[in-house]
Amino acid sequence: MAHRIIGLAKINVRALDLEGTVERFGELIGAEPMHDRGSDTIGAFNGATVRVGDAVIDVVSPNDPAGELAKNIERRGEGLDSIAFFVESLDDTAAYLSERGVELVNRHDYHGSKVGFIHPKMASGVMIELIERPPADAG
Repeated sequence: MAHRIIGLAKINVRALDLEGTVERFGELIGAEPMHDRGSDTIGAFNGATVRVGDAVIDVVSPNDPAGELAKNIERRGEGLDSIAFFVESLDDTAAYLSERGVELVNRHDYHGSKVGFIHPKMASGVMIELIERPPADAG
């Protein structure tokens, strides 16, 4: 395998009011609710996913006032949290980025997917999430 971006996975949006934001996105841009992730997340937040055409938006809202997302909203406000891309191989992408002086932060496995993040300081202020999906025959 080699470093290769496969496509856009989703756009993550920080919000204080999860349900209200999902409703506003529906009214403003025709977003259709896909599923409520609840607190099935890594971190102290709840999430709900909506679709607009082929685009997926994951709205995340803090469920712990001392959690990282709550602190992030306090520092930066609501809005764009990160952009997520599917990659062919997270290890190959990490090696490619490392050769260019960029290390992934917060690498972990999540429901069979490998996930890592490029810190916003390295990407013009935008957190970039990279996701390697599990093999099709896994599970």
